[in-house]
Amino acid sequence: MEKKEIIARKSSHIEEKRQELVGRRERHIESLTKAARDRQAYRLRRSFREICLTNEFLESLDLIAAETKQKQSGNCPRFTVSSLFLHDCFKKLTADRDEQFFFITGSEIDGAFVLDQMMEFAHQKRSIGGVQGDPKSTHNLLIRLEQFGHRLLAHFHSHPGNGAEATNPSGTDQNFQGRLENAGHIAVCAIFSRDGFIRFLRLDRKFEVEIFGTGVEKHAPNIYRLTNLD
Repeated sequence: MEKKEIIARKSSHIEEKRQELVGRRERHIESLTKAARDRQAYRLRRSFREICLTNEFLESLDLIAAETKQKQSGNCPRFTVSSLFLHDCFKKLTADRDEQFFFITGSEIDGAFVLDQMMEFAHQKRSIGGVQGDPKSTHNLLIRLEQFGHRLLAHFHSHPGNGAEATNPSGTDQNFQGRLENAGHIAVCAIFSRDGFIRFLRLDRKFEVEIFGTGVEKHAPNIYRLTNLD
Protein backbone atom coordinates (compact mmCIF):
# COMPACT_ATOMS: atom_id res chain seq x y z
CA MET A 1 0.00 0.00 0.00
CA GLU A 2 1.38 3.41 -1.00
CA LYS A 3 2.16 5.95 1.71
CA LYS A 4 -0.34 8.42 0.22
CA GLU A 5 -3.14 5.83 0.48
CA ILE A 6 -2.18 5.06 4.09
CA ILE A 7 -2.38 8.76 4.96
CA ALA A 8 -5.76 9.06 3.23
CA ARG A 9 -7.15 6.11 5.18
CA LYS A 10 -5.75 7.52 8.40
CA SER A 11 -7.44 10.87 7.72
CA SER A 12 -10.75 9.12 7.01
CA HIS A 13 -10.53 7.11 10.24
CA ILE A 14 -9.74 10.27 12.23
CA GLU A 15 -12.79 12.03 10.79
CA GLU A 16 -15.05 9.05 11.59
CA LYS A 17 -13.77 8.99 15.17
CA ARG A 18 -14.24 12.73 15.45
CA GLN A 19 -17.88 12.51 14.37
CA GLU A 20 -18.44 9.72 16.91
CA LEU A 21 -16.97 11.86 19.71
CA VAL A 22 -19.02 14.89 18.70
CA GLY A 23 -22.17 12.76 18.90
CA ARG A 24 -21.12 11.46 22.30
CA ARG A 25 -20.52 15.01 23.54
CA GLU A 26 -24.00 16.07 22.40
CA ARG A 27 -25.54 13.22 24.38
CA HIS A 28 -23.59 14.24 27.48
CA ILE A 29 -24.73 17.85 27.02
CA GLU A 30 -28.35 16.68 26.89
CA SER A 31 -27.78 14.61 30.03
CA LEU A 32 -26.16 17.62 31.73
CA THR A 33 -29.14 19.81 30.89
CA LYS A 34 -31.62 17.23 32.20
CA ALA A 35 -29.63 16.73 35.42
CA ALA A 36 -29.55 20.49 35.99
CA ARG A 37 -33.29 20.75 35.53
CA ASP A 38 -33.90 17.77 37.85
CA ARG A 39 -31.38 19.13 40.37
CA GLN A 40 -29.42 15.88 40.37
CA ALA A 41 -25.97 17.02 41.51
CA TYR A 42 -24.22 13.65 41.04
CA ARG A 43 -25.40 13.24 37.43
CA LEU A 44 -24.58 16.89 36.80
CA ARG A 45 -20.96 16.45 37.92
CA ARG A 46 -20.61 13.17 36.03
CA SER A 47 -21.93 14.63 32.76
CA PHE A 48 -19.65 17.64 33.12
CA ARG A 49 -16.60 15.37 33.59
CA GLU A 50 -17.58 13.33 30.52
CA ILE A 51 -17.91 16.49 28.41
CA CYS A 52 -14.46 17.70 29.52
CA LEU A 53 -12.92 14.31 28.76
CA THR A 54 -14.56 14.15 25.32
CA ASN A 55 -13.29 17.65 24.51
CA GLU A 56 -9.76 16.52 25.40
CA PHE A 57 -10.10 13.58 23.01
CA LEU A 58 -11.34 15.91 20.26
CA GLU A 59 -8.39 18.26 20.78
CA SER A 60 -6.01 15.30 20.47
CA LEU A 61 -7.66 14.20 17.23
CA ASP A 62 -7.41 17.72 15.83
CA LEU A 63 -3.67 17.73 16.57
CA ILE A 64 -3.22 14.34 14.89
CA ALA A 65 -5.22 15.53 11.84
CA ALA A 66 -3.08 18.67 11.57
CA GLU A 67 0.13 16.63 11.74
CA THR A 68 -1.21 14.24 9.08
CA LYS A 69 -1.99 17.12 6.71
CA GLN A 70 1.43 18.64 7.35
CA LYS A 71 3.16 15.35 6.52
CA GLN A 72 1.08 14.92 3.40
CA SER A 73 1.79 18.42 2.08
CA GLY A 74 5.44 18.24 3.15
CA ASN A 75 6.14 14.93 1.37
CA CYS A 76 4.37 15.85 -1.85
CA PRO A 77 3.36 19.48 -2.46
CA ARG A 78 -0.08 19.80 -4.04
CA PHE A 79 -0.65 22.71 -6.41
CA THR A 80 -4.08 23.86 -7.56
CA VAL A 81 -4.56 26.26 -10.45
CA SER A 82 -7.61 27.39 -12.42
CA SER A 83 -7.87 26.89 -16.18
CA LEU A 84 -8.83 30.56 -16.55
CA PHE A 85 -5.66 31.68 -14.78
CA LEU A 86 -3.56 29.44 -17.04
CA HIS A 87 -5.17 31.03 -20.11
CA ASP A 88 -4.40 34.50 -18.74
CA CYS A 89 -0.78 33.50 -18.07
CA PHE A 90 -0.46 32.05 -21.58
CA LYS A 91 -1.62 35.33 -23.18
CA LYS A 92 0.90 37.32 -21.12
CA LEU A 93 3.75 34.88 -21.74
CA THR A 94 3.20 34.84 -25.52
CA ALA A 95 2.24 38.48 -26.07
CA ASP A 96 5.30 39.02 -28.31
CA ARG A 97 8.00 36.93 -29.96
CA ASP A 98 10.42 37.06 -26.99
CA GLU A 99 10.45 34.69 -24.04
CA GLN A 100 8.67 35.95 -20.92
CA PHE A 101 9.16 34.98 -17.27
CA PHE A 102 7.39 35.79 -13.98
CA PHE A 103 6.86 34.39 -10.48
CA ILE A 104 3.62 33.00 -9.05
CA THR A 105 2.31 33.15 -5.50
CA GLY A 106 -1.07 32.55 -3.89
CA SER A 107 -2.94 31.14 -0.93
CA GLU A 108 -2.26 27.97 1.03
CA ILE A 109 -5.54 26.17 1.84
CA ASP A 110 -5.88 22.76 3.51
CA GLY A 111 -2.39 21.73 2.48
CA ALA A 112 -2.84 22.80 -1.16
CA PHE A 113 -0.92 25.67 -2.77
CA VAL A 114 -3.22 27.78 -4.94
CA LEU A 115 -1.44 29.34 -7.91
CA ASP A 116 -3.44 32.49 -8.60
CA GLN A 117 -1.28 35.62 -8.58
CA MET A 118 1.34 36.74 -11.09
CA MET A 119 4.37 38.56 -9.69
CA GLU A 120 6.15 40.41 -12.49
CA PHE A 121 9.64 41.91 -12.28
CA ALA A 122 12.15 43.73 -14.46
CA HIS A 123 14.36 41.78 -16.89
CA GLN A 124 17.99 42.28 -17.80
CA LYS A 125 17.31 40.96 -21.27
CA ARG A 126 14.61 39.26 -23.29
CA SER A 127 14.99 37.58 -26.67
CA ILE A 128 13.39 34.87 -28.76
CA GLY A 129 15.89 32.41 -27.29
CA GLY A 130 15.92 33.32 -23.62
CA VAL A 131 14.99 35.64 -20.78
CA GLN A 132 16.95 36.79 -17.74
CA GLY A 133 15.46 38.51 -14.70
CA ASP A 134 17.09 41.51 -13.12
CA PRO A 135 18.66 40.24 -9.85
CA LYS A 136 17.81 43.37 -7.86
CA SER A 137 14.19 43.30 -9.04
CA THR A 138 13.73 39.60 -8.27
CA HIS A 139 15.40 40.03 -4.88
CA ASN A 140 13.08 42.90 -3.95
CA LEU A 141 10.09 40.84 -5.06
CA LEU A 142 11.09 37.93 -2.81
CA ILE A 143 11.49 40.36 0.10
CA ARG A 144 7.99 41.68 -0.58
CA LEU A 145 6.59 38.15 -0.53
CA GLU A 146 8.28 37.57 2.81
CA GLN A 147 6.87 40.80 4.23
CA PHE A 148 3.32 39.70 3.40
CA GLY A 149 3.75 36.12 4.61
CA HIS A 150 3.63 34.64 1.11
CA ARG A 151 5.88 32.11 -0.55
CA LEU A 152 7.25 31.69 -4.04
CA LEU A 153 4.96 28.89 -5.25
CA ALA A 154 5.90 28.71 -8.93
CA HIS A 155 7.72 30.33 -11.81
CA PHE A 156 6.20 30.40 -15.31
CA HIS A 157 8.01 31.12 -18.55
CA SER A 158 7.56 30.63 -22.28
CA HIS A 159 9.63 28.78 -24.87
CA PRO A 160 9.78 29.27 -28.62
CA GLY A 161 8.24 26.56 -30.76
CA ASN A 162 5.08 24.48 -30.74
CA GLY A 163 4.04 21.14 -29.31
CA ALA A 164 4.80 19.33 -26.08
CA GLU A 165 8.46 18.90 -27.03
CA ALA A 166 8.88 22.68 -27.00
CA THR A 167 8.24 22.65 -23.24
CA ASN A 168 11.25 20.49 -22.41
CA PRO A 169 13.43 22.31 -19.85
CA SER A 170 16.73 23.76 -20.97
CA GLY A 171 19.93 23.42 -18.97
CA THR A 172 19.34 26.94 -17.65
CA ASP A 173 15.81 25.99 -16.56
CA GLN A 174 17.06 22.91 -14.73
CA ASN A 175 19.87 24.82 -13.01
CA PHE A 176 17.46 27.51 -11.77
CA GLN A 177 14.95 24.93 -10.52
CA GLY A 178 17.77 22.99 -8.88
CA ARG A 179 18.94 26.05 -6.97
CA LEU A 180 15.40 26.63 -5.71
CA GLU A 181 14.96 23.05 -4.54
CA ASN A 182 18.39 22.94 -2.92
CA ALA A 183 17.46 26.09 -1.00
CA GLY A 184 14.29 24.42 0.28
CA HIS A 185 11.76 26.20 -1.96
CA ILE A 186 8.60 24.25 -2.85
CA ALA A 187 8.18 26.17 -6.12
CA VAL A 188 7.14 24.26 -9.23
CA CYS A 189 8.22 25.29 -12.72
CA ALA A 190 5.76 25.63 -15.64
CA ILE A 191 6.96 26.01 -19.23
CA PHE A 192 4.52 27.19 -21.94
CA SER A 193 4.84 26.54 -25.67
CA ARG A 194 3.57 28.96 -28.31
CA ASP A 195 0.54 26.80 -29.10
CA GLY A 196 -0.70 26.22 -25.55
CA PHE A 197 1.18 23.21 -24.17
CA ILE A 198 2.26 23.47 -20.52
CA ARG A 199 4.78 21.30 -18.70
CA PHE A 200 4.92 21.38 -14.87
CA LEU A 201 8.10 20.06 -13.30
CA ARG A 202 10.27 19.69 -10.24
CA LEU A 203 13.59 17.90 -10.42
CA ASP A 204 12.71 15.71 -7.43
CA ARG A 205 9.38 14.82 -9.16
CA LYS A 206 7.59 15.16 -5.82
CA PHE A 207 4.51 17.22 -6.58
CA GLU A 208 0.90 17.04 -7.75
CA VAL A 209 -1.00 19.49 -9.93
CA GLU A 210 -4.77 19.83 -10.05
CA ILE A 211 -6.45 21.94 -12.74
CA PHE A 212 -9.79 23.49 -11.81
CA GLY A 213 -12.23 24.27 -14.61
CA THR A 214 -12.46 23.53 -18.32
CA GLY A 215 -10.39 24.66 -21.28
CA VAL A 216 -7.42 22.46 -20.38
CA GLU A 217 -6.84 18.82 -21.30
CA LYS A 218 -4.20 16.42 -20.02
CA HIS A 219 -1.70 15.39 -22.67
CA ALA A 220 0.77 13.31 -20.60
CA PRO A 221 1.91 13.11 -16.96
CA ASN A 222 2.33 16.74 -15.79
CA ILE A 223 1.83 18.01 -19.36
CA TYR A 224 -1.36 19.81 -20.36
CA ARG A 225 -2.72 21.57 -23.44
CA LEU A 226 -4.87 24.68 -23.40
CA THR A 227 -8.00 24.41 -25.52
CA ASN A 228 -10.45 27.08 -26.69
CA LEU A 229 -7.57 29.35 -27.67
CA ASP A 230 -8.61 32.38 -29.70
